[in-house]
Formats: sequence, structure tokens, C-alpha cells
Amino acid sequence: MQLPNWWDAPKSLLEIDGHCGLLAAWMVLRHFKKRFSANNLAAACSYTKRHGVFTVGLAATLKLHGLRVSFHTDPDPQIGGFERRCYARAARMGLHPLPALELTDVLKAQRAGAVPIILFNSESDVGHFSPLIGLHKGVLNLPLADGEKMGMAQFLTGWSEPGILRQCIIAAR
Repeated sequence: MQLPNWWDAPKSLLEIDGHCGLLAAWMVLRHFKKRFSANNLAAACSYTKRHGVFTVGLAATLKLHGLRVSFHTDPDPQIGGFERRCYARAARMGLHPLPALELTDVLKAQRAGAVPIILFNSESDVGHFSPLIGLHKGVLNLPLADGEKMGMAQFLTGWSEPGILRQCIIAAR
């Protein structure tokens, strides 16, 4: 699977603080040849400087642009007010949270042509989004991760750390 390169994104997206979720959405929408305004993407994803984007906000934006989307998450006991509004928007679109997936199921969806966007804890100890575009010899190809690749054991640790829910979006045509 080949996605557009993140560095080809418009400068306006690259300059936004905490842009990983926005870049992931940009890459997936471009991959599926969806028409959208990069200048309006932050608002569409419910981006804020304080929170960045929430996974549910990304999922709703991808669905709004005509993709088939599923949103998977561990139970979240601490949904704040702004995130709650993102969940309500998604629900109005018919997008409801589904149970978290195991990595094997995420990879199966990717091999079937979907593009997963994964939330994980980065090496800098910050929640981080990246599309998952493959697995080769035990190494995940995560183009928005540091070094664009991550060993499966390291990823699984970052995907299950305290404060990081196992969340992902599965997006398809």
C-alpha cells in the first residue's frame, strides 16, 4: 500500500501544533482520492490547540468525506466535555464506538485494502496518530512515527500504556 507522503501536505497543516492526526486524515483522504479542503481539515476534525484531535473526531471527518469507517476503542472512563461533543457528532452520523481490535485484526483489515489509523504512545511519551500501512519481518510501517517504522513489541507497549486507549480507525472506500 502506498500513501501520499506526509511532507507533501500543505504548509498550513504542517505548521499546526500537534498535527499528526490531521496529517493522518490528509494522507487517508488523498489515498482514497476524496475531495476536501486542506484549509478546513482542522475544523472538520474538531482540532483544538489544547487537545489536538480525538480519534472519534478523525473518524467522523473521514465518514463525512464518504469513506466507510469503523472506530474501535477500549472503554474510556474519562471522556471530557469537548470529546463528548465529538462523540455526539459521530453518533448523529451513525458512527458508534466498537470494541478495541487486536493488532492481528487491524493488520487483516489493512491487507484487505483498508487504511487503519492508530493512536499510540510515542517515544516522546505523547499520544500520536499514524496510518498503519504494513508489517514486514516484525516491523510495522507507520509513516508518522519516529523513523517511520516500529518493532511490533515496542508498538504493542505504546498501544497499551496507561492513559493510552487502544484506539484505531479502519477507513475504506
